[in-house]
Amino acid sequence: MIRLAALLLAIPLTSATGWEVLTYRKIPAHAVRFDAGGLRIDVDRSAAPIVYPLATARHVRGLRAHGRLEGQLRTTAAQQGQPGFDDYVLRVGLVEVGTRSLGWMERRMSPAWLRRLFDLAPPDLGIAGIRFFNVGLAPQQVGQSRQHPASDLIVERVVTVPDLQGRIVLSVDVDVPVHTAAVWISADGDDTASRFTLTLERLELLLVEQGSAK
Repeated sequence: MIRLAALLLAIPLTSATGWEVLTYRKIPAHAVRFDAGGLRIDVDRSAAPIVYPLATARHVRGLRAHGRLEGQLRTTAAQQGQPGFDDYVLRVGLVEVGTRSLGWMERRMSPAWLRRLFDLAPPDLGIAGIRFFNVGLAPQQVGQSRQHPASDLIVERVVTVPDLQGRIVLSVDVDVPVHTAAVWISADGDDTASRFTLTLERLELLLVEQGSAK
């Protein structure tokens, strides 16, 4: 008989150690800093992935995050996610281990961020994609999910919205644990020419520990 127990892994947010700030071609990058208040992302019509590779891939059954938003997106809940409006103040992604890898020609043609995504795979394995859990704009969006129209590597679901003071509380449990190689953070304002600051104050993964029950 297998027992599944949860372990809590706190992702460090006060130091840049272990984090990677990537860039997109032709899109301005964020100003990113780590301090006692957490991970601060200043978005100025910009976009950039912020990635935390795990030391070893782990099975994740949930995640918890707390943060704070100053400013807002220049879009509406009805428009958000549509072409030209595909910005979210926060997407927390789990990079899922799989079997897919880049061939030699694909690797030559791919942007640097995509090559890095596949490099996160454990030895002799590949990547299935990124499962994003998004912060939307309005309560009616919560529960909406989709395969991203721009990439078959990305699936996403809106799981929460900021409160009236800009506080963000994100709590997700997944039905089937996700074999996770890294955490992938996105906060985007490039599509909508938005300016805002997102501070991530707490980020925790609920891990599965397997053992025999007595």
